[in-house]
Amino acid sequence: MIKPLSVLVCAAVLSTVAGVAPAVAQNKPAAQNFGPDVKLQTTAKGPPGDRVVVVGKQINEFIYWVGAQSQVVARDRTSEAPPEILKKPSVGYHRALSAEGVISTNPSVFLTDANVGPPAVMEQLKKVGIPIKVMRVGDSMADSEHLMQEVGQYFGRTQQADAVIATWRKDMARALEASKLWANAPRPKVVLVHFGQAQNIFFGITGGPSNEIIQWAGGDNVLAGRKGAQLTPELMADAQPDIILAHQLAFSRFGSAKAFTQLPGVALTPAGKNLAIYEVNSTNTTYYSPRTPFAILQLPKIFHPDVFKAHPELDAMYDEFSRIKP
Repeated sequence: MIKPLSVLVCAAVLSTVAGVAPAVAQNKPAAQNFGPDVKLQTTAKGPPGDRVVVVGKQINEFIYWVGAQSQVVARDRTSEAPPEILKKPSVGYHRALSAEGVISTNPSVFLTDANVGPPAVMEQLKKVGIPIKVMRVGDSMADSEHLMQEVGQYFGRTQQADAVIATWRKDMARALEASKLWANAPRPKVVLVHFGQAQNIFFGITGGPSNEIIQWAGGDNVLAGRKGAQLTPELMADAQPDIILAHQLAFSRFGSAKAFTQLPGVALTPAGKNLAIYEVNSTNTTYYSPRTPFAILQLPKIFHPDVFKAHPELDAMYDEFSRIKP
């Protein structure tokens, strides 16, 4: 039996529920690597100004949480939360930006998590003098809290960031307490499918916050820790998932669970045979945010429906958490 993670996480998430002192790593570097060759350095000095281009979905969402969205003039295509951000113009896919598209927005600063490209575009932005601000994005709750605080500090909204973190911790405590209700239930084998726009391929998520969120929800990411998880018939035959979760872009390539079984290898898995294939929002499962408590309640409705039937209070909490937004 897999050890429940609630005890491990509560120490980091809830150690200061009453206050908001962050339990985060120190000495966050300003430099970030993109691929093997590119290193971005922060060149921006002073406040962000009111024409910020933000390339990084977690940063973009956190800007809304601290209430600084009016200073953002453009986003990248994958930044989709909260829904209101879709009203902002897009400068393109974060790894396939055009210098002209960014420059045309006349940005006061280019704010990014450094997962950007191509390298030649980044060099062009530097040459024309666009200030670049790099924020560290990590794979832990502590990293995500630190990011929320950094966003708050950068935009002059530290009190708002602290308040968000305090509520976030309380919601996480409640969600993790609820997870004890399915801790001893059989754990389905899960594959989480993402569609890579840059490579035009389907692949399974193998690490990061997705693993922990799936575990909290009472499942096991059967591809966890693997290298190179492009979906192939051989991979699916080996994985044999009970449930397939597909991020919205991956699911939309087919439009239904039945059509999704056309993806090579899927039809012969337990998930394919039972049409246990579900669309999930990528922003709920690829990074931590104040909406993570909702993800912890959302996935068990798929994994453990009998537990929800036996505990009506879970539906009430699910409805409450579904309304969490900036």
